[in-house]
Amino acid sequence: MNSWYSSHFSSLYIENWDGEFTVFQPESGKTHFLNEMGLHILTILDGSPLGFNTICQELSVHFSLQPDTQFFGKIAQTLQRYEALGLIERVKENE
Repeated sequence: MNSWYSSHFSSLYIENWDGEFTVFQPESGKTHFLNEMGLHILTILDGSPLGFNTICQELSVHFSLQPDTQFFGKIAQTLQRYEALGLIERVKENE
């Protein structure tokens, strides 16, 4: 089972532009453009690791969404993208 966390969240420079966010990542020198849900993923992963189902549940509650297959797929893609960008890290847990 995998979990993710945002190990460098406190080092990010985040600006709100009317519900769209720029996130400057000093470690890479890159700026990322996120919507509210994208930023919320980083926020909930700040501090302690969360598993995929918990992340999806938190997002569906926060944004009042009914999760479906497409929702789960988009969240999985976003987590993979954030991991590739170094915004989050995966923690592999032994069962």
